[in-house]
Amino acid sequence: MSLLDHRKVKKPLSYKDLILEIGFGRGDFLIKLARENPTRKVMGLEVSGIAIERILKRIRRENLNNLLIAQLEAYWGAYLLLADRSIRRIHINYPDPWFKKRHIKRRLTSREHLYIFAKRLEMGGEIILKTDHYPFLEYTLENATALGCFEITLSRILPGEPTTKYEAKWIREGKDLYEIKLRKASEPDTMEIREIKEVDELFPVKVESEEINPSALESREIKIGEDIYLRFFKVHRCGDVVMVESLLSERGYTQRFVITFKRSGSSWVVDISPFSEVLRTENLQKAVEVASELAFRP
Repeated sequence: MSLLDHRKVKKPLSYKDLILEIGFGRGDFLIKLARENPTRKVMGLEVSGIAIERILKRIRRENLNNLLIAQLEAYWGAYLLLADRSIRRIHINYPDPWFKKRHIKRRLTSREHLYIFAKRLEMGGEIILKTDHYPFLEYTLENATALGCFEITLSRILPGEPTTKYEAKWIREGKDLYEIKLRKASEPDTMEIREIKEVDELFPVKVESEEINPSALESREIKIGEDIYLRFFKVHRCGDVVMVESLLSERGYTQRFVITFKRSGSSWVVDISPFSEVLRTENLQKAVEVASELAFRP
């Protein structure tokens, strides 16, 4: 199974000595890693569906049985899927520097990101990051130093060292390219991070009522907790069934799904549609409860 569905697999994964690339884009470097390490598990995290489809075709064509793909943002991929001390090496090649001040939290080398990566690294494991953006490099070094768990090496990529055609092109053009190696030398001190909690099962809500007011949900956004937002979009009604397009963002982890209201005698049953592929979390259960409260409010 090359494509991992993080909503269905048993977590954390039991792999050890894993090689991980974050944001593999075209997939050339990731494919190279898999070829060069045939006896080890190699994983790629990527948010682009187009990139996922493209690399899955290459995996099947080349029969790369050691290569795994997950469509997840880097933080949540490491947080949800991987166990502490399970990764040997993390590669991050030329990530978006998010140079605007309002976008800094999106950077892959925020202190929170580096903390969760450090927790997942084996002792002596490395993060190898390449960048062409010097302010981003300085930002990364500042956060890595603050965590106090890395031995840091900084070097410039030389003409004989490029591993991709883009690196070779940039070097020919005289562009400065840098490589940072962060070797885990100790465990980082505990810090507060974003967390979500999965549950084994989601329970429907039964409401004793003859009438329902689905318009109370349409195009509405509600804050249901600290950094947890629930938004309702279109409402569809077909007889005794009401379907509400919904989105839940809990600390940056976002899910789209449909909440259903089905009449059962003199009551209604509120639940997540069985056709919605979701990660079962405590806040998803809360979303069902909030929807039922609003739709049947006098």
